[in-house]
Amino acid sequence: MRLVPTSRVAEGTELGRDVMIGRPDGAPLLRSGVKLTARYRELLMNAGVSAVYVEDDESSGIVVEPIVDDAMREVATRAIATAHRAATDASASGRQLSPDAVASLEDIVERILQQVQTSGGVALALSDLSSADAYTFQHSVDVTALGLLLGLRYYRRYGWTDYRGERQFGKIDDRLSSLGLGLMLHDIGKLSIPLAILNKPGRLTPEEWAVMRTHPRAGVDLLGGNDWSPLVKAVVLRHHERWDGSGYPDGKAGEEIHQMARIAAVADVYDAITSERHYAAAEPPHVGVRVILKGRGTMFDPDVVDTFAMLVAPFPPGSPVELTDGRRGVVVSVPEVAIDRPVVRILEGPDAQTEVALKFDPSLRIAGWEDIPLTPALAVG
Repeated sequence: MRLVPTSRVAEGTELGRDVMIGRPDGAPLLRSGVKLTARYRELLMNAGVSAVYVEDDESSGIVVEPIVDDAMREVATRAIATAHRAATDASASGRQLSPDAVASLEDIVERILQQVQTSGGVALALSDLSSADAYTFQHSVDVTALGLLLGLRYYRRYGWTDYRGERQFGKIDDRLSSLGLGLMLHDIGKLSIPLAILNKPGRLTPEEWAVMRTHPRAGVDLLGGNDWSPLVKAVVLRHHERWDGSGYPDGKAGEEIHQMARIAAVADVYDAITSERHYAAAEPPHVGVRVILKGRGTMFDPDVVDTFAMLVAPFPPGSPVELTDGRRGVVVSVPEVAIDRPVVRILEGPDAQTEVALKFDPSLRIAGWEDIPLTPALAVG
C-alpha cells in the first residue's frame, strides 16, 4: 500500500483505506477495496481529498498500520456525533453537559487504548484520509489515538505528577482513561463558535480570532460542575496553552500547564497540520513532525516532544520520497532505532523494486530532511 495524489490515481487502482467525509453515522465516502474510476477520482477531488492510499504492484507487501482501524473509526465517529448533539442541546437550553449523556465515549476511549497498547512499533499511519468537512469528528478520533500513544510512553518513562508535586508511576491506565476522554472532548467548546468563523476558508481577522480563542473556556463551561473529572476539564481548558506562555486562554507557561494538556497540545498541533481543513490543505507527516521538533522547549514541553520524536516517523510506510541521489521511491518500513532512516523501495529506473536501508547507508538521506538530532533524553533510549 502507498499514498498517491488523488489526481494521479490510475483507473482500476484498488483503494487501500477508507476515505471519510464527516458523516455522523461514521460511514466513509469510499471504502477500501473499491476499484477507483475517473468518476470516483473526480468525487474525491471535489470533496477535497488530495491523496489516497492505494494497493498496487509497486507497493506490494507494504503494510500501512493505522493506530485506529477503520471499524473502530466508524464506531468512534458515531459516538462523537452523539456527544456533539447532546452538547448542542444542553447549550441551547442553558444546561451543562452531563457525563451520562456522553457515557459511550468512555468505552470508545478504552477500545482505542487497547489498540494503542497492542499496536507496537513506531511507524503507524497517524492521519486519516478525509475531507475538510470530516475534520471535526476525525480530528477528535486521531488526537485521542495519538495523545494516548504519547501518554502511554510518556507516563512509563517520566511518570505523572500528583497533587503534592510528587512523581508517580502507578495507576497509569486510570490516567490514560482521563486523558483520552479529555482528548475526545478537547474541542467541544467550538460548538459555541459561529460556523462562518469555524469554517472560514481564509485567514481570520483579529476580531474573529478573538472569538475563536474563547472555545477552551466555553468547553469547560459546558462541562461545569463536580460531575466531571478535573483532569478531563484540564485538557479541554489548557490544550492551547504553550510552554513559553504564548498560548491561550490564560498564557500559562511551563509546569503551570497541566501535564495532560501538555501532551494534548502536541497531539492536537500535529494532527491539525496533517489533516485537511477548510483553511489549509493537509501537510505530509514530515512537515508535522518538523513543526513539533522545532517547538521543543518553546511551544511544547521538551519531555513530550522527546517522547513524540521516538514514536512518530516523519516518513511512515507508504510515504512517497525522493532520495538525495535523485531516485524516487516509497517507504517500506521504519526501524525503531532510527525512525527517520527508513527502508525505501526504488520505483523508477534500472534499480526499480530494489530496497535501500538508509539506516545502513549514511551517504543517502531523504531529500529535504535533516536527521532528527538526538537530545540527551533520546540518546539513552
